[in-house]
Amino acid sequence: MKQIKEIRSLKRIFLSLIISLSIMAASALIYIFVDAKRDQLNDLKYTAKVIKSYYELSFHQWDLSLISVGNRLYEIENDSLRLAFANDALKVYEKELLAFGFADTSGQVITFTGRLVNDTLPNLSQSERTKRSFELTIKNNKLTLGESYYFENVSDWILPIRVPIHNSQGDIVAVNTSAVDYSTMISELEKFGFSDEYDIHLVNNEFNTTQLYFPLDKSLYASVLGSDSLTYLDIDTLSKTQDIYLLTGADPITGDDDFIACINIATVDHRLMVSIDQSILLFLVVDRFKYVLVIYILLVVASILLYQYVKRNQKRSILTLRTERANLKSIIESTSNIIGLFNDQKILIEFNKAFSISTKMTDDIDLYRGIDILNAMKHPEQSKIFTGFIERALAGEKFREEIVYPGPKGEIVFRFTYNPVYDEDKVVGLSLFAEDITEIRSYQAQLETYSKDLEKKVQERTQELESKNIQLELGYKKLQTTQQQLIRAEKMASLGILSAGIGHEINNPLNFIKHGAISLRDALKKQNEGVSYDEYFYAIEEGVRRASKIVSGLSHFSRTGEAMDESCEINQILENSLTLLASRFKSKNIEIIKSYEAKHTHVQGNEGKLHQVFTNIINNAEQAIEEKGQIKIATKDDGDNIIIEIADSGSGMNKTTLSKITDPFFTTKDPGEGTGLGLFICQMILDEHQAEMEITSKKNVGTTFTLSFHVGDKS
Repeated sequence: MKQIKEIRSLKRIFLSLIISLSIMAASALIYIFVDAKRDQLNDLKYTAKVIKSYYELSFHQWDLSLISVGNRLYEIENDSLRLAFANDALKVYEKELLAFGFADTSGQVITFTGRLVNDTLPNLSQSERTKRSFELTIKNNKLTLGESYYFENVSDWILPIRVPIHNSQGDIVAVNTSAVDYSTMISELEKFGFSDEYDIHLVNNEFNTTQLYFPLDKSLYASVLGSDSLTYLDIDTLSKTQDIYLLTGADPITGDDDFIACINIATVDHRLMVSIDQSILLFLVVDRFKYVLVIYILLVVASILLYQYVKRNQKRSILTLRTERANLKSIIESTSNIIGLFNDQKILIEFNKAFSISTKMTDDIDLYRGIDILNAMKHPEQSKIFTGFIERALAGEKFREEIVYPGPKGEIVFRFTYNPVYDEDKVVGLSLFAEDITEIRSYQAQLETYSKDLEKKVQERTQELESKNIQLELGYKKLQTTQQQLIRAEKMASLGILSAGIGHEINNPLNFIKHGAISLRDALKKQNEGVSYDEYFYAIEEGVRRASKIVSGLSHFSRTGEAMDESCEINQILENSLTLLASRFKSKNIEIIKSYEAKHTHVQGNEGKLHQVFTNIINNAEQAIEEKGQIKIATKDDGDNIIIEIADSGSGMNKTTLSKITDPFFTTKDPGEGTGLGLFICQMILDEHQAEMEITSKKNVGTTFTLSFHVGDKS
């Protein structure tokens, strides 16, 4: 009897549920319709405002740009110069502008260039369509949009733009008349992601004609953008006080009923009309309601299945409850930790075997359901503590505590977790979970001891490392100091090698000066007016020049300082190096062949160091030639680099020697004749200048040094 009543009650609930779902589906349909219409109108308004903002910004930018260019064209009086400037301006705007023009106040085009150029320059007052937009520009004294055209030869829509040009007194003296590629503006609009269902009219308020109709279609030109262009409604029907209008009307092209958003663009005295077919609303409603319908059908089917399921499983409910109890018992017995369940009277109503074993071991208590375990405990102080825990849990607190409990073999550390058990919002009991963590605590104590020892060892090791780091830093500083000393030592050694030759070269010009002075003195004594003094003065000047050149080369080579921002002229540095080594070339009968072909020879760096590099390389070339030979020096351009090649006809090197030539302290010279640091230092200096050096050599043929420097800006 009870089961029959439950089945009847279930049927009533099921019918009520189906009726409720149907009412909800109908309400959702009404809401979706209203919401879809509101969303569509809001999107229409938003689209119109965005397009308006885009056009206002675009026309404002054109206004500023074309005024600037027009003022410049007005200042240029020469026609050819004006046309050249117009062509340059068109290149700047080649993605938007199809043509660029300039007319006087009578409408006569003075300059016109671009893809729309004809053989003759027209007068804008001769065509009715160009005349009225031109005259409107003069009248309103602001940017005006002409009427659109479609040109087959350009394969695009054209929108003329007229911008007045003023003189310094503010009078209109000319009109900048250009043509904009409309497809570029449309492609910009398409990037906003507007619906493809939208139609866009840009209507001239003055002429009540359509300047733009989107989507663009040349087949619609005659009916939409022709002389009898169509608009949705006359401008006189709109109030100019409102920001935007939401209207309904018939599309003049398709005849469909449309939702229309109309908004004024005051800057160019146009109105923008964005429309969409009202039938789109039906598709939106269907598109949105289909999910509701699917959910409705699913819920009805689910209700039927649920009804059958509940009816079929009523008989199994008791068996399921018993099974769940057995599963719960199996779960709580599967752990070695203590699990217990108390009611709100602090009476134990469920427990596992681990709980029973623990209480038997610690307090010799045999557990059973319904026992008041707090009063059965042998340790009153512990009983008092657990009583407080249970009262906290029954008050709704969830917490965890650790307790040291006396056991037969010593103290046991338990971690107790208490959780209140709720029936709706009321606490009806609590669950207890406890685990023996005695062994874990022992391990933690050992780990703390190990941690302290490890920390001490780490500190000791850290101090050792810090001490070694200090020693390494001191060693590194000493190494740097030694390196600089080696560089200076090598430089001074090179100067010592050259000192004899420099002295010889200085003595020769001094002799020129001396003999010239003696001859001049003798000539003056005789006071012979027929004697020419030119050759004596030439001897004096030549000696002074040569002495100055040698001393100058030595001063460049001996320069100090570490600055890397000097402008270094490569050809001059090569000449200075050759001057310093000139005496050595003469003594061995070495021919110097120069080929300076590089046009860009200035590099940024340190001039003194570069003198050291080239002098060292040329000196090595000279030493590689035993008696007679040649040294070829050439410079050439290679993109942004200058290439310097120094080649000698000396003894050359084998592969083993060549591979070690830049190693520090490696030398092929006899002891006392070389330090082995020359090319090593050269390589260091070249690295500082971010330059590259390549050395090629062949035994008994000669050696070639190829250096590459970046010259940077060549302007």
